[in-house]
Amino acid sequence: MLFNSFEFLVFYALVFAVYWRLPHRGQNLLLMTASLFFYGVWNSKILLVLVAAASIDYVCGIWIEDARSERARRRILIGSIFCSLAVLCFFKYANFFLDNLVDALRLFGLEATRPALRIILPVGISFHTFQAMSYAVDVYRREQKACRNYLDYLLYISFFPQLVAGPIERGARLMPQVEGPRARLNLPAKLEGVKLLVVGYLQKVAIADVLAPKADLVFADPSGHSGLALLLGLYAFAIQIYCDFAGYSNIARGTARLLGFQLMRNFAQPYLASNITEFWRRWHISLSTWLRDYLYIPLGGNRRGKGRTYVNLMLTMLLGGLWHGANWTFVVWGGLHGAYLALHKAVFGSARTGGRVRRFAGALVTFHLVCLAWIFFRAESFADAWSYLAGFTRPGEVLTWDELEILPYVGFALGLDLLLRRRDGRRLSMLLSRGWVLETVFVAALVVFTVLVGENHVLPFVYFQF
Repeated sequence: MLFNSFEFLVFYALVFAVYWRLPHRGQNLLLMTASLFFYGVWNSKILLVLVAAASIDYVCGIWIEDARSERARRRILIGSIFCSLAVLCFFKYANFFLDNLVDALRLFGLEATRPALRIILPVGISFHTFQAMSYAVDVYRREQKACRNYLDYLLYISFFPQLVAGPIERGARLMPQVEGPRARLNLPAKLEGVKLLVVGYLQKVAIADVLAPKADLVFADPSGHSGLALLLGLYAFAIQIYCDFAGYSNIARGTARLLGFQLMRNFAQPYLASNITEFWRRWHISLSTWLRDYLYIPLGGNRRGKGRTYVNLMLTMLLGGLWHGANWTFVVWGGLHGAYLALHKAVFGSARTGGRVRRFAGALVTFHLVCLAWIFFRAESFADAWSYLAGFTRPGEVLTWDELEILPYVGFALGLDLLLRRRDGRRLSMLLSRGWVLETVFVAALVVFTVLVGENHVLPFVYFQF
């Protein structure tokens, strides 16, 4: 069930209509049932995987907290993490590992055939697996109390607004909101939820879905386009993937807010970042902080000298790339970002870019470095990526209107970022806090604009495949 589908709007309207008429326990039961239905609509079999994995993690959390010795606690944690990773690796990476094993054997002259595995990839498995793993680790670190109510834990894992594409919430943040009663919504909370929904749908339908076919056209045949057309196509994909994912996150936050929950902010105008380190503090914040807290810091972070710091950065980003998909192109994408981060730390350290001109220049360079890495993220194979890169040297030609049309959407997306940028208060909130008339007109205008500009078909969110 897609957020940008009529079915979801009906589903959410029914849930919302009943939700606020129930007491706390009734609300949790309704949300859990609705969340399992929301997930099971994709495929009833993958629902069993979600429930089974959540059940194991629920029991392990209690065992970790109740264990009397540190050795037993560590063993249970390892067992919990092993089960989570085993499920993730089987469904997401089994075919990838088998393909590479067969290729490796053939290099040594050994003929091998790969067994045909028809594995259905559960939607959002990477997201809820990481959420479950962080919960187990936090219970082990005594930063989080183990949940003793099975239905509450199942709701924590399956909460439908952020189930299939995040944000990846921590137990310490989301669990208290599940276990405790939610306060009735006041007017500011309602307006916040509606604004997040409107902006999210605007980003998805009016920008990402419009740019998607333009980017697809260029990436499908890079050899048939000039260097300038390839650059515009790359800009199209950069804005598409940002507005698609940020749009999902805003819709998730908006739907959750209208149910009394507050999910973490997942994007903070990343393309305005003046360096690559700042970019990763603004892009997919729930994943970048997860990788920092549960991978980079445990590896040693920056506490063991410069050389080890660079190695830790590379390992973290390589695994972050592999997290995105079972393809070596994703690993290269992660490796590029690891190299960017290591180079930035080596040259600039923790120094901040100063001055408006330097920040603008830094943002321009950072944006194009990120775009360069997007080529490997988007390409189906290395051959496609090299073809795209080689095409930048191809002589220019007269651009078509479809190609030039990309530029206004780039400006529109970045302009929306500037409007939402936090400085001296929330500019958009300040604008919209001057009366209900302005609120109503603005929201209605955005809804009409989204309907008129958006395509007449429903496109899935890009990150559903991860």
